[in-house]
Amino acid sequence: MAKKTGKWAIPKTGTRPTCINHGCNNPVNWMGTRWRPICSSCHKASYGAAPFRKGITPFRTGKCSNQSGHLGFMCPIDYAKAPWAIGHTSCDHIDGDHSNNVPENCQELCDICHREKGKIEGDYKRGRYSN
Repeated sequence: MAKKTGKWAIPKTGTRPTCINHGCNNPVNWMGTRWRPICSSCHKASYGAAPFRKGITPFRTGKCSNQSGHLGFMCPIDYAKAPWAIGHTSCDHIDGDHSNNVPENCQELCDICHREKGKIEGDYKRGRYSN
């Protein structure tokens, strides 16, 4: 088997983070460019391929956590009027460190709020997501 090189290579430095889901302490997997926030078992359960293991509560609720406007702007999605938008969220690492999977450092944001937060904080310009 050929050795993985380039951006698809698993980093040899740092520690492998643990799953962000409450009650799960499994290590996460490499996505090709960064660590996935959840382990492979929870990933399969998130799209219905398997059930969540007993005692595990998913971190993601399917709704943006910026409904209160804590990022300095209000989330434009009204889930009562657009129920189809439930589930279109992603995990944002507040400090930009994808290996820091503690609940205090993670928030669930819709795609719109996630992009706007990235623009405001300059996440993409600093290469914050390159790890």
